Amino acid sequence: MFVVMMRVAARAIERSAMVDADAAISRTYREEWSMIVAGLVRRYGDLDIAEETAAEAFATAVERWPVDGVPPNPGAWITTTAHRKAVDRLAPRGQARRQTEGGASHGGRLACRAGRRR
Repeated sequence: MFVVMMRVAARAIERSAMVDADAAISRTYREEWSMIVAGLVRRYGDLDIAEETAAEAFATAVERWPVDGVPPNPGAWITTTAHRKAVDRLAPRGQARRQTEGGASHGGRLACRAGRRR
């Protein structure tokens, strides 16, 4: 009898986690989609890549959150996942490295040097 009760309780917890994950994903999509995509566009300069990687991040959340649980900051989790997917997508073309390394730390200085003629 105890084993049956434990199985029923485990199923109830699984259903509850799925409902919580679905609600968190829906809420995060409604409240943060535009900010996530805008941040990715600002960083990578490509709307298509921003939308595709954000959508892939939400798809990953649909798979993982019911199993792993909803993270403490769902919007940050989606943003980080989308950013990593964008880096993975752009890396073969060499664009991600320029954006994440060169663009932030040397962008202004290199632009000034490039503008000068000797």
